[in-house]
Amino acid sequence: MPDTNDHAAASSAAANTDQVAASYAAAPKPYRPEIRFVDIDAYGIVHNATYLVYLEQARIHWWRQVVREAWDWTQIGVLVAHHDIDYAAPVRLGDALEIACSVGEVGDKSIEVKYALSCEGKPIARAKTVLVCFDHAKKVTTSVPQAWRDAFAAVTS
Repeated sequence: MPDTNDHAAASSAAANTDQVAASYAAAPKPYRPEIRFVDIDAYGIVHNATYLVYLEQARIHWWRQVVREAWDWTQIGVLVAHHDIDYAAPVRLGDALEIACSVGEVGDKSIEVKYALSCEGKPIARAKTVLVCFDHAKKVTTSVPQAWRDAFAAVTS
């Protein structure tokens, strides 16, 4: 006859695993930067270079939701290898910008992060960043950790 404590422990472990899986599967919340006066250029719109800052902030916001505790950037971090932005409409002071991130292609050492920028449902821009994993201790590029791959798979399935 099985010990009831063993059964309770197994049930608790299964429930915890289900909770972790469910939390990874939850859709990440978009990032909403504050549009500051300093972000505006002489034309009264957000300067194009400012978008790179917004993308970085959105990427970190998204990364914390998706990768969570599997991320210790002091060990294995990422370097930006490439940015690509296609602008569709301007953003002005007071606009409510929203940036949704998703994972694109994941290679051996690289990760593509995609962005959809919008204001009140109106498309503003599409962008992507290619990141390369980097081992800070060894000072070399390295493979994408399996824990990160698992986290990406959980939000894309």
